[in-house]
Amino acid sequence: MRQLAPSVLLVLLLGCSSEPAVGDGLGAGGSGSSLGGTAGLGGTANTAGSGATSAGAGNNSGGTSTSTAGSASSSGAGGTSAGGSSTTGGSGANAGGNTNAGSAGASGGSGGQATTPDVKVLLAGDNVNANGPLQTTVQDLDFSGGGHILVRPTTLTTEPNTKHPVAIWGPGGGTPPRDYLQLLTRMASQGFVIVGIRVSTGDAVLMSAAIDWLEDQDADSNSPLHDRLILDRVGVFGHSMGGLSSEATAQSDDRVSTALLDNSGSLSHNGLVDVKIPVGIIYGETGQEKPNAEGDYNNAGNKGPLWLSMMKGGGHGSGPWDGAGANVAWMRWHLGGENSRKAEFLSTGGDYTTGIWQAQFKNWDGWKNWNE
Repeated sequence: MRQLAPSVLLVLLLGCSSEPAVGDGLGAGGSGSSLGGTAGLGGTANTAGSGATSAGAGNNSGGTSTSTAGSASSSGAGGTSAGGSSTTGGSGANAGGNTNAGSAGASGGSGGQATTPDVKVLLAGDNVNANGPLQTTVQDLDFSGGGHILVRPTTLTTEPNTKHPVAIWGPGGGTPPRDYLQLLTRMASQGFVIVGIRVSTGDAVLMSAAIDWLEDQDADSNSPLHDRLILDRVGVFGHSMGGLSSEATAQSDDRVSTALLDNSGSLSHNGLVDVKIPVGIIYGETGQEKPNAEGDYNNAGNKGPLWLSMMKGGGHGSGPWDGAGANVAWMRWHLGGENSRKAEFLSTGGDYTTGIWQAQFKNWDGWKNWNE
């Protein structure tokens, strides 16, 4: 587990306005990491304040585009259909192509949103601890003052009735979104379209603006994103202050169907009151966010489905790096409809309830995913 050094520890959330970038990259899937180390940024190119090492063969965090490991992979393997059966999209698919990628079932709304039962979700590969088979592209965005990034599969699907799941990322305070490319390119290499906002201020303004921008692109016949996105159920997730922005957006934007907080939680412990959608919180055993994460979870006013897990040995940087696989699995479950992943988070012996993960959860009785 990687933990920020004391000299660069972030003063959590509302108590501080900056979080310095850190170095010491973490290999894809967490190999070679050790508990108590410094949080890695991943990627082969250096980012601000870091001499980052590779987060997976061919992953370049400093450039304008990234390539995922494993060419000529089967991009359909592991795609889960709405009925729970495994499907494959054809063996030997090129790493950059996604027209044969495995798709998960018919898409629909969450919490009363509009449903489109004939649309399938594009999910490529099935290993959340490594990059998927799709090549990825990173580009700068200029909406709402600029400084944002788009991380997506280089080649978007043209398969009829198939679209990409969408999530919005909030960086930690004072940390640029490119510092999280290890996580964001892993998600894009598995089919997600991600917007990383330039800064997290603890409110919903930029995350909602990012969804607005994606809606405009989806409607624009001249955009490469035209009619390729699932926008009636969007995920929001973020690190530290980005977790607060995720909470705020989950409260105010009905296009959001799930939120995941990495090393975050509100000082008032009321950030999740009245939130009805599923929310997950990851925090580090030694992270200064610990009382806020636990306080948000334990608030008696919470009525929605919640999952909370402490990473043993983890510090304030544990969630986005050593916990990257959990981030991907959570979004594949809630946005992609891979309901087999529910047991990973909510059962004894699950991937994220044992080992370094000490989890608790509540309010899941009667909850059903959009495709159940």
